[in-house]
Amino acid sequence: MPLLMILGFLFVGMIVGTLLASLLNLLISEIWGVPISAMVDVNADTPFSERQFFRTINLVSHVFTFTVPGLATAYLFHKKQWWDKLSLNVQPQSFFIGAGIVWLMVSFPFAQWSYWINQQLPLPSWATSLEGQAEAMIAGLLNMEGIGELLFSLVVMAVAPAVGEEIIFRGIVQKEFEDRMRNPHLAIWLAAVIFSGFHMQFEGFLPRLILGALLGYLFYWSKNLWIPIIVHLFYNGIQIVAYYSYGEALDEMAAESEMPNLFLSLGSLVLFIIGGWYLAKHSNTLEEKTV
Repeated sequence: MPLLMILGFLFVGMIVGTLLASLLNLLISEIWGVPISAMVDVNADTPFSERQFFRTINLVSHVFTFTVPGLATAYLFHKKQWWDKLSLNVQPQSFFIGAGIVWLMVSFPFAQWSYWINQQLPLPSWATSLEGQAEAMIAGLLNMEGIGELLFSLVVMAVAPAVGEEIIFRGIVQKEFEDRMRNPHLAIWLAAVIFSGFHMQFEGFLPRLILGALLGYLFYWSKNLWIPIIVHLFYNGIQIVAYYSYGEALDEMAAESEMPNLFLSLGSLVLFIIGGWYLAKHSNTLEEKTV
């Protein structure tokens, strides 16, 4: 099946899904009694009812923009084999879950350094404006005053993105690139570039690119989409829990624009490379045992 046909259908499906989500969210807005236009003013002081409304419409938008089009594309082009084609038919190995999470955690200082580098790059005014709107919305969604809000935020900002985005960017985009390219590394990094750019938050383009590549390699080595889904969920979830527990302290740290410790960042990079080498070697060992 031609690559452009699959990616074209996926892209159109995401547009249609976004439109359907918009219509459904208008209905939710009428029932809830909160105008969607208020989304532009969401911030850390937004009342509880409006925060829950914004979380709800974000959840609907994400499911219809990513998860539904991704599953529809997989089913249309692979029929009853769609579950196998997405590599969801294999039970995730505990080794790859644990090692993937550790690999992710050792990369944090290096990713933070790349974020600082990213912030030093000049951005056009439209990109800065988008960044400001996204930060204000995230601040509103991260305003959690109880365990109920924390759990709902985890569903909206951790579970839904981990499932939907991994189906799209790893299960379909990366997999289709891999099937047609002789170089899997090129496929992984191309998918990571698309993954990072699609978020339209350019001050964090580099660290999100690193995250996309990390998830891509975990998928490539494990041959199991559940692995990047679980690691992606952990990445988003740990930040939400940390913000719930130490929000003010994290805000103060984020306000500081000092360059991260260079030696810590370089040490993180070295551990990141070693961790990747170990995971790649382990995956080759598993393949040999399977054969």
